[in-house]
Amino acid sequence: HQCCFFCLLSRSIMNIFVRSLGVGIHQTLLKLQPDYECTLESLVGLIETPPQQEMGDYAFPCFTLAKVFRKAPAQIANELILDLQANLSESSLFESFSSLGPYLNVKVNSSEMAKQVLPEIHKGNWFSKNSLEQKTQVMIEFSQPNTHKGFHVGHCRNVALGDSLVRLFRYNGYQVIAANYIGDVGTHIAKCLWFYQEKNNESPPYIHKGEWLGELYTASTLALEGQTGSEKEETQKKISALLAKLEEKEPQITQIWEETRNWSLEDFEQIYKWLGTEFDHVFYESEVDEEGKQLVIQGAEDGLFQKSDGAIGVDLNDEKLGFFLLLKSDGNTLYSTKDLALAKRKFEEFGIERSIYVVGAEQTLHFQQVFATLKKMGYEQASNCFHLPYALVVMPEGKMSSRAGNVILFSKLQREMCDFVRINYLESHRESWSDGEIESTTRKVAVAAIKYGMLNQDPNKQITFSLKDWLVSEGDTGVYLIYAYVRIKSIVRKFENFDPQAEIDFELLKHSHEKALIRKLFDFNDIVYQAAEQYRPSLLTRTLFELCKDFSRCYSSCSVKHAESTELKLARLNLFSAVAATLLTGLNLLGIEPPERM
Repeated sequence: HQCCFFCLLSRSIMNIFVRSLGVGIHQTLLKLQPDYECTLESLVGLIETPPQQEMGDYAFPCFTLAKVFRKAPAQIANELILDLQANLSESSLFESFSSLGPYLNVKVNSSEMAKQVLPEIHKGNWFSKNSLEQKTQVMIEFSQPNTHKGFHVGHCRNVALGDSLVRLFRYNGYQVIAANYIGDVGTHIAKCLWFYQEKNNESPPYIHKGEWLGELYTASTLALEGQTGSEKEETQKKISALLAKLEEKEPQITQIWEETRNWSLEDFEQIYKWLGTEFDHVFYESEVDEEGKQLVIQGAEDGLFQKSDGAIGVDLNDEKLGFFLLLKSDGNTLYSTKDLALAKRKFEEFGIERSIYVVGAEQTLHFQQVFATLKKMGYEQASNCFHLPYALVVMPEGKMSSRAGNVILFSKLQREMCDFVRINYLESHRESWSDGEIESTTRKVAVAAIKYGMLNQDPNKQITFSLKDWLVSEGDTGVYLIYAYVRIKSIVRKFENFDPQAEIDFELLKHSHEKALIRKLFDFNDIVYQAAEQYRPSLLTRTLFELCKDFSRCYSSCSVKHAESTELKLARLNLFSAVAATLLTGLNLLGIEPPERM
């Protein structure tokens, strides 16, 4: 045995098999040693899922009891087996008990498991069974693009991760506010507008004006890096003066800023619409800039923050986080200034009790300092603030950078992915499908590829983007998953009179591949719970991939068309239809909407 996949104690609803097994073990241990002090919940918390299916459905590690009972773990396991077999012999829940080293392994009755899960799926009850109906107000802040910069493939990881977490937390019963925080002030804008006013000779394009501004920003950065001496010093003075005018809201430059800012916001809106991502509230840096400045100044007057050479900061040495600068000596604000004001708004205006920031790993120290500062400011919610760091998306040839201009802009990504899908998957359907269905399916397949690719790694792992690898219909890809869903739906549709809620003889589902599918469906809610609480949608992507592989194996060995009886055919159709429903729910939790045919 390896370590358990997840601790069953943390499940929102303890399933009947785990509870019955826990009760049986609890009673047996008290019989072996009446003065043994333990709770049912603590024992259930030790129950694991074995790493290999043939070992069993559940396992109980006995080495934790060795000191208490002064016996070898294997001996404890064997004693448990004898007593459980006697006490649970009349129960229909369990099929067999066995020991493997220090582990007590248990196989459940798969037909009983099927009775628990399949009818509930078809009634529409199973996928709400795990809801905790939490009253906790959670805000998940994600995406956070900068205006006047191009939205590129690397930004998609943040969007996919945040959007999936919103869906996972809502599934688990939390009250969730999906929030965006757009960077619409700062030096990068002054650089872009300097180039736009003084160096640019082109008119903005009809579409993707925001991306065009990003190209100007890159051009401004490269132009500045190419300058030396007095020329560079003069340019820097112009950019600084322009930034000061922006901060003072000088009318002429403010008008240009507002117009160009809207170009970026329009681009963002179209991107989110294509990706199927929605926000409940959008914050802007420009909204909290002055508010943050006054907050810091007041904090210094109150003695909470310290002044140093004209600047203001907070001493976090007691938290081993150094001195955190909050306001520059020239009065200009920093990210820290605005993040404090933003958090204040979240807590006071939105009643947020748990705040999740989906931001790149390079900002880890910054958020540690922000949360420690909020704690000093007296916000109890600071202890429930969490920074979810994620690693970079890189190209095979290396890191992307807006400053260097070596990024795949979103419009190019969208165009190339859609072209690939049309040519490789949909060209043969042009005569029989409407243009609307072609385009709708193209978008769904492309979005499935990009979102699954971004979510299929744990957040702390770097992702290498490969358009062609992510778009293949075989292997661990989003296209494979939606193809499996379409395939199952196509199989079920062939049987026009099939009623998923008709009475089924679940005893007929005896094949090991059928049992594997039933177990995957049974565990689905637990995986969703863990994926949210661990901030790892990758747990769900792996489960869905395994579910699709298990279905493929089962379909190959457990034919519907050639089933030995009508009853077996209906039982298998019932199972496969439940797989499709589970796959659809899981894909939606990843932000993926599969087509009905491909």
